Amino acid sequence: MKKALLTTTALVALSSSVAFADSIDTVVPSSGSTHHTHAKQTVTWSGNAYIALNSPLKANAGDNTDAKFMSDVDLDVLMESPGQYSAKVSVGIEGGALEKLGSNATISTYTPYFDLSVGTDDANGGAGAGADASDLYTDIDRMTNIGEDEDSSDWYISIPLGPFKVAASGERNLKNPPITDDASVLKNRTSVGLSGAIGNLKINAGGMDKSGGASVSTDLMGATVKVAASSIYKPSKSKNVQESGVEISIPLGTMTVTANSTTTDGTNNWGASVSAKLANFDISVGTDSEEENTFSIKGPMGPVQLHIDYDSDDSSMTSADDATVEAGITYNVPGTNGTTISASYSNDDDDFNPGTQVKMAFKF
Repeated sequence: MKKALLTTTALVALSSSVAFADSIDTVVPSSGSTHHTHAKQTVTWSGNAYIALNSPLKANAGDNTDAKFMSDVDLDVLMESPGQYSAKVSVGIEGGALEKLGSNATISTYTPYFDLSVGTDDANGGAGAGADASDLYTDIDRMTNIGEDEDSSDWYISIPLGPFKVAASGERNLKNPPITDDASVLKNRTSVGLSGAIGNLKINAGGMDKSGGASVSTDLMGATVKVAASSIYKPSKSKNVQESGVEISIPLGTMTVTANSTTTDGTNNWGASVSAKLANFDISVGTDSEEENTFSIKGPMGPVQLHIDYDSDDSSMTSADDATVEAGITYNVPGTNGTTISASYSNDDDDFNPGTQVKMAFKF
């Protein structure tokens, strides 16, 4: 989370520069996605904060698990300039350093011919585009992602090409972030991607360094069928290995049954899952050839929201062979704008903070 510590002068500057966005005037299609024009330039401040009592996980012998109070603040600013050639600037202010707004910002521009985003470590690939252009490729469970699966791109450009969107991304400065001084390694983080449709066929592809893959999906007699194939470079073998898979998803009333079969470097795998909407609860169960069993239930339970995720696979955050578990209830406080009270346990650090915790959170 981002920390924000604002002085009185900073608060005055914030309040004098706040302007709420007017209603959207025009929807403008661009590069396979959609953005909007506004009646005038806008500057919008928003934020989140919480206080919590947390008992940490015992990941290693001797770790202190005594409960302690925690707090955190996330302050963000969004600036938008209207028009067919529009721009958006977003930034999280850390440590009260307002003078760092420019250097920390992600700046995105949208035109009829291309979309371009540049940021220090989090270029904006757009809705569904992922952190890297190669993330436009969509694999099947048990296959290998291509490239990084985090916000690792400093620049991201996408261009409409007929029914497709073509994208590229990479590092803005070969020594920023300083993960390595080897320029050849950082150049290999440049990636490309493609997504689009021809008739009823949806096509996705991506590549980074020596790895690449493509997938095709279509609707067939009410079911969704997807086929994927990739060539993944394995440094341990100093060569590429082949991966392939097929997945079918079939709706059956309120349920959806999904099954897949994959081959990765000569190893065959399978998986199956069922998801359903029952009494306002979203429920899913699944298993696979590696005996990894999953269960999830989310939905309203009286005045609170119930959230349970279970995965029999070992948690990476505890020393014992514990399953991965997140369980919690969240209460939306009536008469408030986004204030919540929650109680949770997590050894996954996904939807809840790790450990056993009681938290009150606020939106601004």
